[in-house]
Amino acid sequence: MFLLVVNYTQSTEEVSKHVASHSEWVKKYIDEGIFVFAGPKKNKLGGAILAKSIDRIVLDKILAEDSFVKVEVAIYQVIDFDCRVTVPDLELLKTA
Repeated sequence: MFLLVVNYTQSTEEVSKHVASHSEWVKKYIDEGIFVFAGPKKNKLGGAILAKSIDRIVLDKILAEDSFVKVEVAIYQVIDFDCRVTVPDLELLKTA
């Protein structure tokens, strides 16, 4: 799986201009089953997305589609990890 940590590189005012298109992009990949969850950081300076295990080249292409990346208002830290332990309700993540 991939934990995608989004960090804003511009002011929140500049980022806010692109939130709608970013949200549409997130929803697209939620609907396709690539992203498992997404949401903003409490400090309002970025967010986090959990993505299923897919080819890293494919993930990089998906990230390049994000409006935040296209206009350079945010960068992604990509953490690749194996989900081995979960609460019972999230067992499906072990195979994602």
